[in-house]
Amino acid sequence: MRVRQQGSRTLRKTILIYCEGETERIYFEQMRILKRSKMVSVKIKNVKRSAIKLAQHAYRDSSYQYFDEVWVVFDKDDLTEKQLEEVNTFCEEKNIYIAYTNEAFELWLLLHFEEVDSTEKYPRAVLNDKMEQHLGVKRYFRHKADESIIAPIALRHEVAMKNCANMMALRQAESRDNPYCNVHEMIRYIF
Repeated sequence: MRVRQQGSRTLRKTILIYCEGETERIYFEQMRILKRSKMVSVKIKNVKRSAIKLAQHAYRDSSYQYFDEVWVVFDKDDLTEKQLEEVNTFCEEKNIYIAYTNEAFELWLLLHFEEVDSTEKYPRAVLNDKMEQHLGVKRYFRHKADESIIAPIALRHEVAMKNCANMMALRQAESRDNPYCNVHEMIRYIF
């Protein structure tokens, strides 16, 4: 971990995370609380924009204050491969890191409970059904911004990291096709 030093005083690394949804913000706030560190300061913002607009907002907004790193977290939703590449190029040029899920952040949440077959597609409806089963709620999509539902999931982050790493290792191609998730790399790196 890179730590800035000023005289004999060690300064904390500062990280800013921009999310496109409330579910993501709740989850990362819980991770920040769980993994409290004297060496890393994490700030999370939900700006309700998708992909390129989220990255552009992150770049503009983060330029007003100093952060060691800026991250954007988003879902594929209806983005084409060309649009994803545009986001990737913009973020590389602006030194913004990306955590990305295909098809939805619920894929990352599902990995807290079960392994995911990398050869099968996981559309949003399937992800919602599986989350309902694991959380014991009906109509998950109505609860996905409920802190009492989402925050406890973070307690199982070690399971998700293992399941996600396994899923990504078993992928046959380098594509970002469904299912795809690199949130485990972000969690490992930041927290």
